[in-house]
Amino acid sequence: MNAFDPDAHTAESRKTWSVAAARYDKLSSSLFSPIAEAFVEFAGVRRGARVLDVACGPGTASRAAARRAGETGRVLAVDLAAGMIEVAASREAQKRAAPIEWRTMDAENLEVPAAAFDAVLCQLGLMLFARPERALAGMRRAAAPGASVACLVQGRRHAMLFTALVMNALIEQAPELRAPPGAPTLYALAADGVLEERFALAGLTEIVSRRLTGTFRFASPEAYWEEMTGASGRTRAMLDGLDAVRRAKVKAAVLRRAAAHRAGRGVDIPYEFVMARGHAPAEK
Repeated sequence: MNAFDPDAHTAESRKTWSVAAARYDKLSSSLFSPIAEAFVEFAGVRRGARVLDVACGPGTASRAAARRAGETGRVLAVDLAAGMIEVAASREAQKRAAPIEWRTMDAENLEVPAAAFDAVLCQLGLMLFARPERALAGMRRAAAPGASVACLVQGRRHAMLFTALVMNALIEQAPELRAPPGAPTLYALAADGVLEERFALAGLTEIVSRRLTGTFRFASPEAYWEEMTGASGRTRAMLDGLDAVRRAKVKAAVLRRAAAHRAGRGVDIPYEFVMARGHAPAEK
């Protein structure tokens, strides 16, 4: 197993997520919009707020935050992958919502003014970063005194079957794809207390967390497979690295396990997300 290289991981993420941007936008729009609404409410975005959305992807949480902030607010949405920013910026501006500025930027090197935002968000990004502690430190720095910093990450592997059905099958067929020590994983921040501890180490206060659970509906096991393997950057790259025989075995395992979740004419795949919110220390 190779040693983890954080810079190589970041460079690969920049490339793979740019390539997957349009496909991921389709998945995010169809499934993650209600999650984003719940998340920005939990984050405490208020009317007139100045909001920073870190690792914004195609902008699902950015647009939800802009609606809550209203016309008197403003949103800066940043992402490592230029392809994501291109897709996000191509959408029409929302009416009666805060204007959104889209910028390509590394979450681990946030080039934004200090203490400039009333709310700092990161939906489904932190668990993917090579150096999450650096990203959280930057988010805290960007938050005004007393402002909220909130992150949403994937939940525990056994509960987050939405991604785990595919990831488990991949690792079973290709154990060499298991992340090396020190590398980020989808579920690294999911256990009780882990995300809260990261927030505390970043110097955030008044930390609270919540789990979101439910199911995502797909028309069939095959529809689930196509959505998941088409939309993800890193998972698709892992799958493409396998030979045809192992790819077929992964697909067969996923279809079989997804079929166990049939509900009516479709399949309902369980999900779990974890949200945490803290505050930048108030000025004394």
